[in-house]
Amino acid sequence: MRLTDSTTDSAADSTGNGQVRPWKQEPLVWLLIAIPSTAIIMGVVMITLAIQSWSGLVVDDYYRKGKQINLVLARDQFAYELGLVAGLSLDDAGRVKIRFDPEVSVIPGERIELRLVHATRPGLDQDLMFDNHQLHQLEAGLQLPGPGRWNVFLQTEDWRLTGSLQYPQDRQTRLTPNYIAPETKAE
Repeated sequence: MRLTDSTTDSAADSTGNGQVRPWKQEPLVWLLIAIPSTAIIMGVVMITLAIQSWSGLVVDDYYRKGKQINLVLARDQFAYELGLVAGLSLDDAGRVKIRFDPEVSVIPGERIELRLVHATRPGLDQDLMFDNHQLHQLEAGLQLPGPGRWNVFLQTEDWRLTGSLQYPQDRQTRLTPNYIAPETKAE
C-alpha cells in the first residue's frame, strides 16, 4: 500500500509546502544552544570579577584572634572604668579630629592608634598613630579611599574605644568603650 501525497515529512516546514528548513532557522535549536552558552559566558564573567576584586579573609588567623578576646574585653573594661569617651569627625579638607570628653582627667598611653577598618574590604583599612594627646584633642590628615561602613578603633595597649561610620553620609561618630557593666543585685 502506498501513502498518499497528503502526508508530509515530520521535519517539513509548517507552511505545508513540504520543504525542510535548515537547522539554522529552527528556533528550538537556538534555544538549546543559548542555554549552555549563557552559562559558560556567565561563568567567565564571575571568575573575572572574583579575581579582580579578591579581598581575602577579613581576619587571616581567626583562631588566634578568637583566643585573644579576653584581652580585648579587658581593654574595653579599662576604658569604661576610666570614663573614656571621644568624638571623631572628618572634614572636607581631609583631616580627622578626635576630641576626648573634657571630664576625662587621665588618658593613659604614650602612643594612641586610630584604626579605620572597612567592613567588607580589608585592603582599604587605614592606620594612624598619634604621639601627642595634649588638651584632649588629636588631629591628622586622612583620606578614606572609598564609601561604605567603617569600623573605628581608637586604642592603646591598655584601653580601646570603638564606633562606626557610614562614609560619606556620616562624617562624625562617637567613640565609646564596647563594654556594659554587669548589674549588681541588691540584697
